Amino acid sequence: MTEEGIDAALVTAEEILKYAEEEFKKAIKVGDLMLYRNAVDKAFLSMVVAVNSYISRRLKITPKSHGERRSLLRKMDREDLRALYSDIMETLHDEAFYNGIYNPEEAEYAIRQVKKMLEELRKS
Repeated sequence: MTEEGIDAALVTAEEILKYAEEEFKKAIKVGDLMLYRNAVDKAFLSMVVAVNSYISRRLKITPKSHGERRSLLRKMDREDLRALYSDIMETLHDEAFYNGIYNPEEAEYAIRQVKKMLEELRKS
């Protein structure tokens, strides 16, 4: 992936997160579980796009699965990012999206963590 492609991927991740945050606020306001589920999964997608960009920039590999992402982050000595990825995947993707668990406080916390992670990756 080229440097422009990486920058474009981070911009895309930020745009996805912006949409996710807007949908999340609306979902909470109107109490729409489907909108909530879609919003939190978009937030997780934002993280996937950003982590793929980071790994691609460092290793010239684009991961194809969650497991591959976590494994590559561990190989890169980014246990902090691997643990965050796993935690956010569990909260936003597995619990909220797939299982339909409605826990706005946990989801909001996870979305804030995605936002912080995007800011960190932009600087690195």
